[in-house]
Amino acid sequence: MAGLYDGLEEVGFKRTEGGYVFQTNNRWLFGPRRRFLVNEAQKAEIAGCMRETFRRVKPFVFAMMVVLPAAIGGLIYWFIATSATLSVIVADVGGKPEIHDQSIGRHGATGTIAGPDGSSVAFRVSGPPSPNATTTITAVAATGKVGDTSVVGFDAAGTTINMTDAGKKRIVRVAKLVGRTGPTRTAAAVFAGTVTLVLFGLYIAAIHIYSMRRLNPLLVGLPRTNERIGMREGIDRFAAKVSIRLLAVMGFGAALMLAGSAINLAEFFAAHRPLDQLPFLLLPAVTALVVVAQTAYLVVLRRRQRSRPAV
Repeated sequence: MAGLYDGLEEVGFKRTEGGYVFQTNNRWLFGPRRRFLVNEAQKAEIAGCMRETFRRVKPFVFAMMVVLPAAIGGLIYWFIATSATLSVIVADVGGKPEIHDQSIGRHGATGTIAGPDGSSVAFRVSGPPSPNATTTITAVAATGKVGDTSVVGFDAAGTTINMTDAGKKRIVRVAKLVGRTGPTRTAAAVFAGTVTLVLFGLYIAAIHIYSMRRLNPLLVGLPRTNERIGMREGIDRFAAKVSIRLLAVMGFGAALMLAGSAINLAEFFAAHRPLDQLPFLLLPAVTALVVVAQTAYLVVLRRRQRSRPAV
């Protein structure tokens, strides 16, 4: 895809009295941009360096378009395959059950089930359901006195805990502990979001570090300037210089991300999942929507600029 980045090296330059303003990123990526005053020869040298950098990183960018999704998908699959969830289903006799999901970690999972009279039951499952897994159950009276402890198996059928009234004459609350393979939805969303942010962060950092290592030697000794390329001006210049191929790549990637987010949101509402999980789905959806809107705006701006009569 030759010409993908053609013209982008000109975005950071603006003609001014005595030469050009060259504006580039902070060497640490975050922070104020650096601005230099350069002459025609220095501009040509810097622009040539940037064109060569774009040419060199292009194979890496295209490789990452395959590697990053594969790595993210592989890590998420590994997390799902190696995780387990404990569902705690509690209901008063004749009442509607309440369900709480929690992760089963390396050392199992623990919790406390409150009784209607102030008593409680503490439990600990040793790990995911299996022939060797166990559930340790300890009763605690309303007075705080710790009662007997029992250990039962924790297999695919789960463990049932019956809680009786103070006289131990009738069952007033029933708890069911059921384990399954895979993480909780919240844990999966947090892990997926974290992995995506970290890997994309490393990808962007790698390109930035390489670009700065090539560019910085050309900036040594150049005079600084307070004149800047504003955000609106920078967007206009980017729209004027960006290739239609790069816009197509940006739009296609954002559209795929938006479609995936729409599918996840549709599944979320169809399954009536808890609203506390919604922010984890809204974040990628909003991000994709912003990128789609930004790409569309650049396309419209580019068309407007090209349709203006030459002065």
